[in-house]
Amino acid sequence: MAGPVSIIFGATGGIGAATARLLHKRGHQLVLVARNKEKLDQLAGELGGSRPSDTGAPTVHAADILQSAAVEEAFKKALDQHGTLDHVTHCVGSIVLKPITSVSDELLQETLQLNTASAFYVLRAACKQLPRLRQSTGDGPVNKSVTLCTSAVSMHGLPNHEAIAAAKAGVIGMARSAAASFAPRGLRVNCVAPGMTETPLASFITERPASRKASEVLHPLGRIGRPEEVASAIVLLIENPFITGQVLAVDGGLSTLVSQQSAR
Repeated sequence: MAGPVSIIFGATGGIGAATARLLHKRGHQLVLVARNKEKLDQLAGELGGSRPSDTGAPTVHAADILQSAAVEEAFKKALDQHGTLDHVTHCVGSIVLKPITSVSDELLQETLQLNTASAFYVLRAACKQLPRLRQSTGDGPVNKSVTLCTSAVSMHGLPNHEAIAAAKAGVIGMARSAAASFAPRGLRVNCVAPGMTETPLASFITERPASRKASEVLHPLGRIGRPEEVASAIVLLIENPFITGQVLAVDGGLSTLVSQQSAR
């Protein structure tokens, strides 16, 4: 029996790729979406090939998800390929560390578009498609879900994070509203909120000893996170059919605790 079909937007990023690897191990049929076709093919090859005819091989779709039409097309191609769709994950975002007085209108719009609008496009497309695909299996409902990546900084005030905090807080708001709207139709919507994570996106922080140390001190567990740790949280939200409307922080305590090191 074929496993569930999962589409991952931002599949070639650190968290997206880690999620793809973990879901692949758990038997999911994957549709990988990102801008860079070469990186998509490389990831698909790692997971078993890039041709749809390969057993268990992911399919790939290069798309600019800052364009809503491209997001809709990615869903269409996934449905054409597999005939159904079970889980949607959005792992797209940026890191903006600037005081609000230095954030230009252009940077603000870019940040909102990349983090908030792209998540909205993905969520809207999922809310159109997944409830329509819901069917009853035996005594229980089919498990359909959307998981969006927000950030711990949207829940905990950190200096010079105004632009990214606003963009990622918007993701939480839309997820909770959609979770309430679509719960009666069997669609769950959740968020995962990472702290600083060891990804290529964060390398400008993690590869500089001083900035890395400063970030580690902010996290009560005294280190930054790993992509696999965030991916495992995403898989939990995907696989548990009784969780919806939640924000799961994977942040070493950053959003809820005071670090003893930073408090000294």
